Amino acid sequence: MPEGDFPLHALTQRPMAMYHSWGSQNAWLRQIHGVNPLFVSGEIWAEHGFAEGDWAILTSAHGEIRVPVARMDALNGKTVWTWNAIGKRKGAWALSPEAPEANRGFLLNHLIHELLPPRGDGLRWANSDPVTGQAAWYDLRVRIRKAPPGGPDHAEPDFAPIASPVPPAPGTVRHGGRTS
Repeated sequence: MPEGDFPLHALTQRPMAMYHSWGSQNAWLRQIHGVNPLFVSGEIWAEHGFAEGDWAILTSAHGEIRVPVARMDALNGKTVWTWNAIGKRKGAWALSPEAPEANRGFLLNHLIHELLPPRGDGLRWANSDPVTGQAAWYDLRVRIRKAPPGGPDHAEPDFAPIASPVPPAPGTVRHGGRTS
């Protein structure tokens, strides 16, 4: 795939507070890390005419996602990045369908194929680090465009909720008692 088709690098990293999945279930941390915008450089922001509250369509050779954007000037001009592991499917972990993670959270995983393009030897090699086996989040190439106005106020893809075997969490939790 010619580099010009996908001129930007897309990176992801986990927030330290949520490095392991158990942190994602902490109510206090969810208030801090419940949404993950796609951070774009000032150069990309200006080039595409983004404004506060805008959404973008991010495309790779493998797929397309619709995500909220935020300007970050402390970023390489040809790079976009986001926090990983914030976006959750509605119903996952007994989250409410209205949970921020299920609506404004997203994953770059939808843009990463598990196999590399064919190499001429008839095989499709794994798209992972050859030493650790970690998914290849480090070499994702993308292009970006401003999402048309009037679209939904949630990230896409937006899958149907799944049924959780976990009972719903109470609406309010207080020290020394439990109130729903």
